[in-house]
Amino acid sequence: MNIDALYVHPIKSCAPVALNEARVTARGLEHDRRWMIADGDGKFLTQRTLPGLALVHIAIDGERYVVRREGQPALLLPFAHDDGARVDVEVWGDHMRARRHDHGSDWFSRVVGGDVQLVFMPDDTRRPVDEDYARADDIVSFADGFPLLVVNRASLEALAHDAGSDVDVRRFRPNVVVAGAEPWAEDNWRVLAVGDSAARSLTLRTPKPCARCSIPGVDPNTAAITKEPLRTLAKLRTRDHQALFGINAIPDGEGTLRVGDSVRPLDM
Repeated sequence: MNIDALYVHPIKSCAPVALNEARVTARGLEHDRRWMIADGDGKFLTQRTLPGLALVHIAIDGERYVVRREGQPALLLPFAHDDGARVDVEVWGDHMRARRHDHGSDWFSRVVGGDVQLVFMPDDTRRPVDEDYARADDIVSFADGFPLLVVNRASLEALAHDAGSDVDVRRFRPNVVVAGAEPWAEDNWRVLAVGDSAARSLTLRTPKPCARCSIPGVDPNTAAITKEPLRTLAKLRTRDHQALFGINAIPDGEGTLRVGDSVRPLDM
């Protein structure tokens, strides 16, 4: 098994950025979901209600992000934003403090056609991972609940086969895509060791599968709403009335992941 692809989502629910290597931090991959769009009350907004966010593309350019949407001038954002007004925000019932970016808020308000805020999670905001699945010091960014999402490429191909059409992995918003495993092998993963040497080895705890919302039904190329692959996934992989795909992960320590790195399940 090896890492087949790496993705970060600098702004939650906007288009991902594919990388050849990525630094792992306690919150997840560097550049992943430290920015987020929220409504006027601070509640997070995603492709669930704003599918057009799929067409907001981001590039990493030196020490900044370049954010683009057709019909708008480019938005330039720093990697970190620690001097904006502090605002209260909420993600799936978790309440925390963030920094508002005024120019970015105006830009996204034009893009979505409504009054929204662009906010950044500063280093002094520490959002804990669900204690039912985590250790006391595990933290997460603006991701839905866990620092990392791992997808098994063979499971994606099995889903595509049953759906009768190709399925773009970006629909599932992964951070790490693993190749070389059997379909649905992730059901038995508990800990993954990643890296080709002891000096670079990093372990990822994989405590639970990922319950999917409506976002995999958004075409990442057009933002159109489609029935697949969710219709087929619901038939194949439903537990407690939730469709499951991919596995949530928590890093043990920091390090660097690279495309091609070996991945080994550990019996721990």
